[in-house]
Amino acid sequence: MPIARIHPMRATFPTLTLLFLILSTPVAGCNRSDDGATEGKQTLSGVAAGCNVLLITMDTTRADRLGCYGYAAARTPALDALARSGVRLDQAFAQAPITLPSHTTLMTGAYPPEHGVRDNFRHALGAELPTLAETFRRHGYQTGAFVAATVLNARYGLERGFESYDDDLGERHDLRGDIVADKALAWLERLDGQPFFCWVHFFDPHAPYAPPPEYLTETQDAYDGEIAFMDAQVGRLLGWLAANGLRRETLVVAVGDHGESLGEHGYSWHALLVYDGIMRVPLLFSLPGRLPAGATRVDLAGVVDVMPTVLELFGWPIPEEVSGVSLVGALAGSELPPRTIYGETDFPFEAFGWSPLRCLIDGRWKYIRAPRAELYDRGADPGETNNIADRHADVVVRLEQQLGALESRMRQRAGTPVRIDTATLRALRSLGYVGGPVSAGAAGAGRRNPIEMVGVVEGFRKAESLLQVGRTEEALALIEPAAQRSPESFVLVELLGKAYASAGMLRVAEDTLLDALAIQPESPDTWYLLARVRQALQALQRAADACSKVLDLEPDYQPARDLLAELGHDIEQQAAQIAGLREQCKANPDSMETRIALGQLLARAGRRREALEVFRAGLRADPGDELLNNELAWLLATAPEDNLRDGQEAVRCARVACRGDLASDASAVDTLAAALAEAGLFEEAVQAAQRAAALAAEAGGSSGLDRAIRRRLKLYETQRPYRTPL
Repeated sequence: MPIARIHPMRATFPTLTLLFLILSTPVAGCNRSDDGATEGKQTLSGVAAGCNVLLITMDTTRADRLGCYGYAAARTPALDALARSGVRLDQAFAQAPITLPSHTTLMTGAYPPEHGVRDNFRHALGAELPTLAETFRRHGYQTGAFVAATVLNARYGLERGFESYDDDLGERHDLRGDIVADKALAWLERLDGQPFFCWVHFFDPHAPYAPPPEYLTETQDAYDGEIAFMDAQVGRLLGWLAANGLRRETLVVAVGDHGESLGEHGYSWHALLVYDGIMRVPLLFSLPGRLPAGATRVDLAGVVDVMPTVLELFGWPIPEEVSGVSLVGALAGSELPPRTIYGETDFPFEAFGWSPLRCLIDGRWKYIRAPRAELYDRGADPGETNNIADRHADVVVRLEQQLGALESRMRQRAGTPVRIDTATLRALRSLGYVGGPVSAGAAGAGRRNPIEMVGVVEGFRKAESLLQVGRTEEALALIEPAAQRSPESFVLVELLGKAYASAGMLRVAEDTLLDALAIQPESPDTWYLLARVRQALQALQRAADACSKVLDLEPDYQPARDLLAELGHDIEQQAAQIAGLREQCKANPDSMETRIALGQLLARAGRRREALEVFRAGLRADPGDELLNNELAWLLATAPEDNLRDGQEAVRCARVACRGDLASDASAVDTLAAALAEAGLFEEAVQAAQRAAALAAEAGGSSGLDRAIRRRLKLYETQRPYRTPL
C-alpha cells in the first residue's frame, strides 16, 4: 500500500553533523518494537511489508576500509551511522570480483554459472531468471535505478523490472557519485508518496582514484578519499529519507560488489584474483524499529543472499531459481546452519588466456582451485599469505569435492551474447577492463596460474599508462618482457605492437600486430592500427586490405572508411611513381640506385615477382653489386609466396652481399640469417642472427632493427624460417 510521507516537502538537506546525529540516535519502532525485532527469525519474516527499499551498491569497496568494519582512518560517518542503526554482516563475500557478474548475482540470487554473466561485457542476463526489481514492480512498487558505469548499461539485462533505468553517462564511461545521487534524489522527489524500490550504484572507489581535493587529506590515500566522497553521497540519500519522514519506512541495504587488492599479493586492482581483500565486502541492513540496531553478525554470507533476504523481509516467496539463502535468521540473531561460500573469476582467462579461478570458504578454511591449489587457515592467516595446501591434502580433497558437488547442483546458463563494438571496448579499457572482442577460447587445463602472472599484469597496466602519455621507451621496457612471458595473451601482444608503432619501429610493429591478430582476429582496432602501420611503410595495398577487414568486422568504423578512401588515392600515386621509376631505369640502365628504389617500391606494393625481375636484371649487368644481392636475397628468403622463394639462391646472394663493406652491416647479416634459415641451415642462421643483433645493438638508433632481428632469431632457434607479412 502507498506510504504517506510525514513531511511532504522538497528535501532541504541538514548539515552532515546533524544528519549523523539523526542516523545514529536510536528510534522507536513504528509497527513493531525493538525487542520484538530480536525474538527470532519468524518475527522478522515480513517485517518490511509495505516499506520502501533503498539499495546502495558500492563498487570496488573493501569492507575493511569502512569505519564500521574497524578502519580507524576511515571518514565514513554515513555508513557507520547506517551500521549503528541496523545489522552489519562481518563475513560477507562477493561471488565474483568484477562489477557486472557481481551485480547480476545480487539482482537474481543466482551464482555466476547459473545466470551466465561471467565477465563485464560479453553476455547479458537472459530472461529465465527473475530479478529483484521485477518482483517489486509486480507488487506495485515504483522502481528506479541509477548506475554510474558503462559496465552496468541496460544492454546487459539488469534494467528488467525498472520503470526508470538511468544509465546515461553522457560522454563519460563513469559518473561521480554526486551526479548519481542528484539523479536518484530527483526521481525520489517525483514519486508523490508512492512506495519505491530505488537502486543507486556508486562507482567512485574504482580506479583511477581521483577524489575531489577536499576528500583527500595529508594522512589519507586517494582510495580512502574516494570512499569518503561516496560516503557523503550515501549521507545525502539517507538525509533525504530522514527529512521526508521516510527513514523508518525504508529498508536500506548497502553492499559492496567486490573489493580491491591495494598491493596485497603484489596486485593493485581486482578481477584477477579471489583473495579476501578483493572478495570480502560490506553488507548492511537497516530498518529502524523493525530490524535490530547496532548488531554485528559473523555468519558467512554472500552477495547472492541479498535477494532472498529482502524477499523474506517483505514476506514474499523466494523463487526456486534462487541459490542464495535468506539471512533473516542471522539478522534476528539466530545462528545459521553451516554453509560454504562460492566465488569465481573468469577474468584471467577472458582477458589474458590464463586459468580461471574458483574458491570456497567453509568457515575456518579458504580453498582456491588454481593450477596450483591454495589453502588458507582464515583464523591463523587472515592475509592469506601462507599456502598450506601441501600440509593439509585431506582438507584440499574435501573442499574440492564440496566445490565440485556445488557446481554439479548449479543449473548452468550461457547468458545472452552481446555484440561489442570498439567504442564499448575502449570504454571498458579506460576503466581497466581488458580483453578482446571475443574470448580466447575454451578454458582448460595447462593454462597459466594467475597468481604467478601478477607481475605481468602490473607491468601491462603501467605500460599502458606510460604509452598514453608518450613515454614509449619506458612502456617498451615493461611490455616486452610481459609479452614474452605470455605470448598467448592478445592484450599483451597487441600493446607491444602499439608500443613499437609509437616508437617508429614499423616493421617489427607490423609483425607484432599480426601476432596479436593471430590470437584474436576479430579486433577492428588492431586491424586499423595495422593499416596505419602499413600506410607508414608504404605498403599501401596491404594497408587497404587491413582497412577492408576492419569494415567487414564493423561496417560503421568511420576512421577505417576514411583511411580506405585516402589509400585509394595513395595507391594511384604509388602506381604513377612505379611507372616513373621504370622510365628512369630505361633511360639510365646503369643506375643501380634507381633499380633498387624501383624493386623496393614494387615489393612494398606487394608486386614481389616484378621486384625479383628488377633485381635479377640489375645483377645480370653487375653480378657483384652488394646492395642488389642483399635485396634479392631478402626477397628470395622471406617472400610469403612459396613459388617465389629459393633458399639456395638466397644464400649465394647473401654471401656475396656480406663479402665487402656490408660484412659488418646488421641488415645485411640479418638477410644472410634469413637466407640460411630458408635453406634449412638453422644452426648457421642462429649464429648469423646473433651477430646481426649484436651489430644492430652497437649501432643504436630507433629503427627497431635489433628487436626485429631478435624476433627472427627465436624463429630460427625453433627451426622456423621468417616470412614477410602478406
